[in-house]
Amino acid sequence: MIKLIRNEFIKIKKSKLIFTQILFLITIIIVKKYSSKSLFDLSFNLIPFISIMISILFGGIISKEIENGNFRYYLTKPYKRWKIYLSKLITIIIYASITILLIILFSCILEKSIDKTYIFSFIKYSFPVYFMCFYVLYLSTIFKSHSLSVGLSIFTISFSLIISQVLFGIEFNIIEYTFLPYLDFSIFKDYSSLMNINSELGINLNIKSGVIIDSIFMLLFYLLGNRKFIKKDIKY
Repeated sequence: MIKLIRNEFIKIKKSKLIFTQILFLITIIIVKKYSSKSLFDLSFNLIPFISIMISILFGGIISKEIENGNFRYYLTKPYKRWKIYLSKLITIIIYASITILLIILFSCILEKSIDKTYIFSFIKYSFPVYFMCFYVLYLSTIFKSHSLSVGLSIFTISFSLIISQVLFGIEFNIIEYTFLPYLDFSIFKDYSSLMNINSELGINLNIKSGVIIDSIFMLLFYLLGNRKFIKKDIKY
């Protein structure tokens, strides 16, 4: 399994991974320099961009390999497909975790303070990023097109809240039990506004429900994606 994970990082190229993380660090420096607000508060705005980077870097982690023929490597090795699938998921999770920790570390260094409340909150509000790890891998499994899987994942991140608001507006409240309202936990930071929204729409959006619902869909996407990948007919 370790060899498979190492192979995934080699294929993605370390330069791309390092570049995206440096980009986040540069953004933090610029924000710190030109904003009078606390970097601890402003850094939360970077969380959705971690999900977008995951979509761009890993949206073709399966579909692109099949498109360009690189998947032949696995067909010549005695690797079980469930291990291949799991190694790809672990690779994405490792990248997401390192990026989250780097943002926390750099924010603490620039603010010259180790705020345990901030660290816990940032990790908590980053939970949707891990959902995107599962979602991106699933899309790359079911679609043959790399661009389609990347585009759909970015579209989901960018417009999930807007779609949710529209559906809530027409009283399609069953959307509350899907992952769409829970891809950006920043809505939970302003508690009073959230309570007003819940009261007006007759719903009960909360971070606990978000974690539970996202976790259920993460498991669902993993099982469905793994099953599809195992049974996938790959021809060259």
